[in-house]
Amino acid sequence: MNEAADAAYNIPAIILLSFWWVFLSGLDFLSTPRESGEQGLKGGKSKDDKTAATDDDPRLAAIRDLDPTFDTGSFLEGARRAYEAILHAYALGDLKTLRRLLSTDVLQVFSDACAARRESQETLELMLISIDGVEIVQAEMAANWMEISVRFRAQIVCAERSADGAVIGGDPAAVVAMADLWTFSRPVPVDSDPWVVVATEKG
Repeated sequence: MNEAADAAYNIPAIILLSFWWVFLSGLDFLSTPRESGEQGLKGGKSKDDKTAATDDDPRLAAIRDLDPTFDTGSFLEGARRAYEAILHAYALGDLKTLRRLLSTDVLQVFSDACAARRESQETLELMLISIDGVEIVQAEMAANWMEISVRFRAQIVCAERSADGAVIGGDPAAVVAMADLWTFSRPVPVDSDPWVVVATEKG
């Protein structure tokens, strides 16, 4: 998989999604799947949020064989919080947080976009309406890594403004439905290494 190429190709989607502002109670939610499911966002989940979790999903059997502690629902809840945290950190230009959650290649793409925004003095505005779905689309195994691709669906109101306050992207009066496919990976054998995002694309 060419993670850098995937992320670079989808930079417009990354920029639009970066308008999210979320409130988090911690960022260690992908390091241990079972524990991650017990850590919530401040304010709780939206009543519209749906997290698809099926523990008997055959696609995850090989992953569960290598990691008996793997729990589908906990993983998806952790992925949801990671998704929000990454977008929030990107909007703030918070590279310290991004380094903890992204692969090296994807981090470079996000970092370059943050630098371009700082240079142009643009600002972002966001209202999160709902997260409508988080579901596993694909799971893969190799000799030294495991990957799970997750589709996120959400609705937001967002706008990007230039240095003088003019709207140059999005619409501050429109609700936009978003769908994104992010791939999370961790090394094999399973040890203490957390899941990190290795690719993003429209989904």
